[in-house]
Amino acid sequence: MAEAQIIYFHGLPGSADELGLFGADIKSRTDGFHVVARTGSGAGHSAADYFAQLADDIRHLFPGVPLHLIGFSLGASAALRTAPHLGAQVHHIDLISAAAPLDLGDYLGSMAGAPVFRMAAASPLMFGLMTRMQAAMARWLPAQMFRMLFATAQGADGALAESPAFEAAMQQVLRAALNEGSQGYRREILHYVGDWSALLAEVDAPVAIFHGEEDNWSPPAMADDLAHKLSRCVQLEKLPGLSHYSALQAYLSRR
Repeated sequence: MAEAQIIYFHGLPGSADELGLFGADIKSRTDGFHVVARTGSGAGHSAADYFAQLADDIRHLFPGVPLHLIGFSLGASAALRTAPHLGAQVHHIDLISAAAPLDLGDYLGSMAGAPVFRMAAASPLMFGLMTRMQAAMARWLPAQMFRMLFATAQGADGALAESPAFEAAMQQVLRAALNEGSQGYRREILHYVGDWSALLAEVDAPVAIFHGEEDNWSPPAMADDLAHKLSRCVQLEKLPGLSHYSALQAYLSRR
């Protein structure tokens, strides 16, 4: 059997530069990853059309090749919703710091991004205006935006937030995600806050979940609930002392 091609779904806000957040050594381990382009170009308006288009794009690049999907944070949602459209081509799925469907549990009270999700669910128009403000801040006041995002960092994310190299790399990620990637960012957040929990039953590839016990972006309860709902969850690994990005760092360091 051919070696599986790794397909990476970055977080949101996120970009391909996310794989370079933790230095040259970890970046070199991910050189063979294909990062899914999720800028929104060519995608349909409905969630089903959007994720079907992502699957078509992947299939066009890697026809008949076995695929290993990796989803980080909100990229886990995209990976899980794209996988059924790829069918048997998907041989395995890894989820890191996964954002589960909001309808699976009472999560928002302990999520750092709760105001964004609440606004997206309540008013797509106001959410669109807010993302334009985020884009301007990421472009003109990147240091302030970084500090806002990591003001409540927990576990090992606190140490990452104190690293000048991580901050500089994260500012680059945010600029890309909220400017040229803004259309895809808005679309996927709106798709995420809808009820997609029933779609978990359509995922039939083996799934492994890696989640920081101190995560306050995607609460650890999300990992537990995903493990329960996914029929072929083969591994659930809780990572003591780690939070959101530090869990990604730990996962990538093993590659």
